[in-house]
Amino acid sequence: MRFAIAAGDPQTARAGLEILEAGGSAVDAVVAAGLASFVAEPLLSSAGGGGLLVCTDETGAGHALDFFPNMPIAEDRPSTFVEVPIDFGETIQSFHVGRGSVAVPTALSGLGEAHRRFGSLPLSELVQPAALLAREGAIVSEASANVFSLLWPINLRDPECAAVYSSDGNPPPERARLRMPKLSETFSAFAEEGDLPSALREQVLREFGRAAGGVLSRDDFDRAKPRWLPARSFSLGDSIVLTSPRIGGELVQTITEALPKSLPKAPQDQLRAIAEACRHGDRRRQDSLLGGTTHISAIDSIGRAASLTLTNGEGAGHVISGTEIQLNNFLGEADLHPAGFFNTPGGTPLPTMMAPTIATSERGTLVLGSGGANRIRSVVSQVLWRAMMLNVPLGEAILEPRVHAEERDGGVSWFEATAAFEALNANIPGFSEVTPFPRRAFFFGGVHAVWRSGETALACADARRGGAGFTDASLLGPTL
Repeated sequence: MRFAIAAGDPQTARAGLEILEAGGSAVDAVVAAGLASFVAEPLLSSAGGGGLLVCTDETGAGHALDFFPNMPIAEDRPSTFVEVPIDFGETIQSFHVGRGSVAVPTALSGLGEAHRRFGSLPLSELVQPAALLAREGAIVSEASANVFSLLWPINLRDPECAAVYSSDGNPPPERARLRMPKLSETFSAFAEEGDLPSALREQVLREFGRAAGGVLSRDDFDRAKPRWLPARSFSLGDSIVLTSPRIGGELVQTITEALPKSLPKAPQDQLRAIAEACRHGDRRRQDSLLGGTTHISAIDSIGRAASLTLTNGEGAGHVISGTEIQLNNFLGEADLHPAGFFNTPGGTPLPTMMAPTIATSERGTLVLGSGGANRIRSVVSQVLWRAMMLNVPLGEAILEPRVHAEERDGGVSWFEATAAFEALNANIPGFSEVTPFPRRAFFFGGVHAVWRSGETALACADARRGGAGFTDASLLGPTL
């Protein structure tokens, strides 16, 4: 049986490939790749963030691990909670950062728990690719350079934070080498403890607790434990789909089930049908988006699958001193707090749109997921629908133009005016506002997916976000 892995950066994917080649499980592979993403994709993924995993065991049974944090029990609004506007070109969006924006970092706890239950190689072996990458330095990709440029105003708030990524105060350019030797030391400590190292936990409490202008307490850490939950399961044609038990998975099911069973012939009808399905999902929405997010998919040599999504929001603009670990700004994401900042009851799980997904039919097994904030629900649904319902080859399903739509303001929709949609105007009946993108865009997420059928394995990564995929030792995947 061949194996495959796809991720948001070639260096992330190679870390997982190394573990698969050594006989590791799919969970081993995504754990190793997830650690490497902290170096290769540092503004999308961090040891200071959180995530969600869906995986299958040897019997094919599905499991979900939720390691996205809870709302801290904040006594009052913190003093170090700062609004930073980010210029996206067509619009300016504000995020809140600072020490008061930090929720409990749960990424290492979650990866450690995933390994405890479904790992096969020692954790000390899984950290080696990421530790080497941290010491020798990751090469900044075009996609990563663009993210650095976009979010640089946040990183400039704290000189130590900016210095992790740059020696001259400017965002690192493409092809720069980003070394994080202190992060390598954290990986070693993680390998010993299988959790967020206890020394780091104490340091976070000192630097981001109430006395330092944050809101975190020891009780918040004690409650922030990864939770194994039943994966959400539903049927799609002849496929069984396993996805997130959180709102992201519910909306993937809602949208996918609302998509047509066959593709309309006219491009305008295709566009409208997809937009209406996405808007139908938005009507069911209870909570919303995240910012910087990345995804890893893997299938191992005996067919076990793992789908892992990681996020750090936009980052708080502060690192844990002396560690090169930037912490999350989950408390500063407005869409995670519909009742307003610091009005969410303490201990309540913060919402997440992440939707790691696995689908199985007689034809084979598909593992997929995406970054992309509130577009995650739309883009995962569309690739899943095309690949498993319409039988479109995986690479083509990822390359097809994407649509996202929301219910607000009489119906708002965005679509990629490429391929089948390139000749369409910006009018979709029933939608008051429609925005076409002239090319495939970062906005529409990055679906990194793998496929296994019999002795055949395929990895297809999304160039919208600089992804890469490997099967055995061969680099595969569509390019845009």
